Amino acid sequence: MIASMFIIVLTARQSLAADLEWIKVSDDNKGFVLSESGRPFVPWGFNYDHEGDGRLIEDYWDDEWAIVESAFREMKELGANVVRIHLQFGMFMESPTEPRQSSLQQLERLVRLAEQNGLYLDITGLGCYHRSDVPTWYDQLNEQQRWQAQTVFWRAVARTCSESSAVFCFDLMNEPIVPGGDRKRDDWLGPGFGGKHFVQYITLDRAGRERPEIARQWIHTLVTAIREYDQKHLVTVGLVPWSLDRPGLTS
Repeated sequence: MIASMFIIVLTARQSLAADLEWIKVSDDNKGFVLSESGRPFVPWGFNYDHEGDGRLIEDYWDDEWAIVESAFREMKELGANVVRIHLQFGMFMESPTEPRQSSLQQLERLVRLAEQNGLYLDITGLGCYHRSDVPTWYDQLNEQQRWQAQTVFWRAVARTCSESSAVFCFDLMNEPIVPGGDRKRDDWLGPGFGGKHFVQYITLDRAGRERPEIARQWIHTLVTAIREYDQKHLVTVGLVPWSLDRPGLTS
């Protein structure tokens, strides 16, 4: 009987995952479509970045998983098809070269939950939303070392999620920006908002480089790392309009 129940549960899980078609960019590059049926897909959903008390998902998903389950059910009932989650770098990395396995296991569990609820995930990474959770060693890395640590993060996440059609996309970072001007910065995080730091710098010193050049190289570095384990999922990056160069103005 126990074996039969296990088979039923496993089969149901596989069926739910199979019901979620992979998503791809449409042939005209103007939207998204479901890969098998060809039907248009319009992302519609929620940012699931913190609870009302300010806690981020990694703060409670170990001991209070029922909160996560309830939130996913509610978002589905409200008509969402995508949930954007925000993974914090410090919660996923033990060191610059070693990801935290317990967090990757919880991420895998979250992917299964999305499958069970018929929801897609926008997995945003490299968060440093709570300054107190940012490892001291992370802030001490130079630019290239920091980028390399970020590739370790994304390789681990991509490897964990590569087989699931419930992943809509990987979002490299919430709001990465390159500083304007020639003055060297001393802080990787942008100004706080409501106790959280959603903006993050990808370099402290332009060192004579053009801003787009730095951004392109950073994106190329992280996407290359993801593609080592995942050649199928979409990859995007957060953007703030004022981080773009405009005639006569740079920020």
